[in-house]
Amino acid sequence: MKRVISIFALVLVLLVVMAFPALAKTINVWTGFPELEPYYKWAGAEFAKTHPGVKVEVLSTSLREFEQKLVTSIPTGTGPEVFDVGPYIAIKLIDAGLLPANPPEIDSYLKSGAWSQFSIDYVTIGGKTYGLPMMNGSRAALFYNKDMFKEAGLDPNKPPKNLTELMEMARKLTKYDQAGNVVRSGLSLRISGGGSGLTEKFRFILNNAGADLIVPTANGKWKNGLNNAAGEEALRFYIDALYKYKVDAPEVRHDSDAFVTNMTAMFCRESWVIGEIKAKNPGLNYGVAPMPAGKRNETLAQPWSIYMSMDGAKSKEVREFMKFLTSAETAPKLIELSGWIPERQFDYGYLVKETPQYEVFVNPPAELGFYADPVIPAFDEVQTKVADELMEAFLNKNLVDNPKGIAKAIDDIADLVDSILKRNNVYGK
Repeated sequence: MKRVISIFALVLVLLVVMAFPALAKTINVWTGFPELEPYYKWAGAEFAKTHPGVKVEVLSTSLREFEQKLVTSIPTGTGPEVFDVGPYIAIKLIDAGLLPANPPEIDSYLKSGAWSQFSIDYVTIGGKTYGLPMMNGSRAALFYNKDMFKEAGLDPNKPPKNLTELMEMARKLTKYDQAGNVVRSGLSLRISGGGSGLTEKFRFILNNAGADLIVPTANGKWKNGLNNAAGEEALRFYIDALYKYKVDAPEVRHDSDAFVTNMTAMFCRESWVIGEIKAKNPGLNYGVAPMPAGKRNETLAQPWSIYMSMDGAKSKEVREFMKFLTSAETAPKLIELSGWIPERQFDYGYLVKETPQYEVFVNPPAELGFYADPVIPAFDEVQTKVADELMEAFLNKNLVDNPKGIAKAIDDIADLVDSILKRNNVYGK
């Protein structure tokens, strides 16, 4: 009898919604991570079960296309109610007064104990919080193919611990054809594609070599932090990998596509790759190790948040959907459907037991430190423009064993960085 009444009530609600369309609510969600699309669609369907009349529409595209579409639509009020984006884009919108600070209920939820103080501080601008950290957008680590290690005479349980070992092992793992061309890279580096992502991946090496893209100054502003020996070492690492030791090459496959299809032995990326492997090559025998160290032993920590538009923040349904997307209830599904690790506090015991490769991401070694993207509007432009310079340098074979050439390339990049900071009135000495 209760079942009949429940069904009748649901039908009645649907009839009311159909009769009064204004009562229906569509929540548009945009993302630049296609791997998040299944999660958002699942979450939308689940949310609708307890919120009849609410429909979630999801738009996903490439990250750069998404970012461009977002920054042009939000000012005109034609963007989504909910979206996820990196802090370097969010701060531009916040700085322009185009994103609302968290309403009291969202602010209280954020500070309820589910997030670390680091995460809360990271989304706090001018004393107000913006958005909810849904996942960690990095904590990048080293993925390596255990079968290829065995084949090369390397211990599959002893991945490289530092940058020197990384290059040495990459040389043993690379395969060539009879003409000496790379047919399977020992280490896949991000060397093309442009955009801030290329610079972010370069920073994996740059940071542990001992340098930073930008550093704070005593007067609370910024200047380049790579015009030094460590910056030169990072660029030299790439040039040596491409042209001196030939453990990678522009013409071979790169990134996750290369790793999943057995076209590279090692590469550094985020936890979402685990989901990619499960979907496309579940039999792959691989391990995940902490980011190889240099003068520093760190990896990028980047709380990746979801935000509401101005109109979205006014909607009770949107606010409740924001909390649902970042709840402990949905956290396992975020991992299962996307491979990304939730940023909130969560019991990962079951996850590591089921998939040991997650261990490094959820229980990093105590000695591993973290660095984060500076939250200033100019940082996205810095990374994007630097990427163009890096791509040009990566194609320059004349930089092999050329300390002066390396120094000149780094000097030019440093000048570019400082010029952008000056133009944005955030340069200091």
